[in-house]
Amino acid sequence: MLKLLLTICLAAALVMLGAPQLHRLGGAYILSDSDHADVMASHPASPQRTVSVLFVGNSLTFVNDMPAMLANIASSDTSSSAALQIKAITYPGAKLDYMYSQTPALAWARRHHVDFVVLQEHSNWYDTQPGFQDALDSAADWAGAVRSLNEEPIYFQIWAEGSGSSIYSNRNYVTFGRTPAEESAADSEGTARLAAKLGMSYAPVGDAFERAAETPGAPDLYGPDRRHPSLAGSYLAALVFYKLFTGRTGAEATYHPWGMSDADAALLVRISSSVGH
Repeated sequence: MLKLLLTICLAAALVMLGAPQLHRLGGAYILSDSDHADVMASHPASPQRTVSVLFVGNSLTFVNDMPAMLANIASSDTSSSAALQIKAITYPGAKLDYMYSQTPALAWARRHHVDFVVLQEHSNWYDTQPGFQDALDSAADWAGAVRSLNEEPIYFQIWAEGSGSSIYSNRNYVTFGRTPAEESAADSEGTARLAAKLGMSYAPVGDAFERAAETPGAPDLYGPDRRHPSLAGSYLAALVFYKLFTGRTGAEATYHPWGMSDADAALLVRISSSVGH
């Protein structure tokens, strides 16, 4: 009896120690703190086409392993006819010009043909004209390079920082005094303008975040710093990309992050389905 009791106590302790990490489980790919070394792939029962994607960006992409969430959504949508192949190359705090010239991202795109290269710029690039110009120049470099490889660039519309972020209360920021809704409008306008200049499509993730902010009962999409995404924020971003690449909403996928309620997941599916351009 004593041995059984000790075994039960040990198992309970292990569960408690592992509880903060449970969100990583539940899908075909375990969510990681870094890029997966291998390409992540979904395997639908009756694939009719393959869509290959390279994500290039920084922590707004890799926090909570959004690319793996996308692979998990695709893997759990058994009615889909699209097989996704996903790779991410990301660096903390990196801008796209750094990713272009100082990382192996472009070389990887040259060695491995993909259909889409997703370009994620640094936070708040749209808040000043110099920031916009830098983002435009970097995106133009990337667009020219990947188009020469017969690959399509897709701009990742990031989200405005959430309520409580210091950028709205610190006088050292150009965003001092703005509301999150005003910053979201600047994000939306800047992304649309940049994409139009380059003839590039974009993934309206920021618009989905704003739609969620307007939706009663939507889960909080931000982490403690109000810049990086929560699990729900990363999941919403993955749903936007899933719709973009497959035309499917994710409503028939069984995956959502461990610990997220079915009701929250369903609401985020509806929100992601409502945005587009």
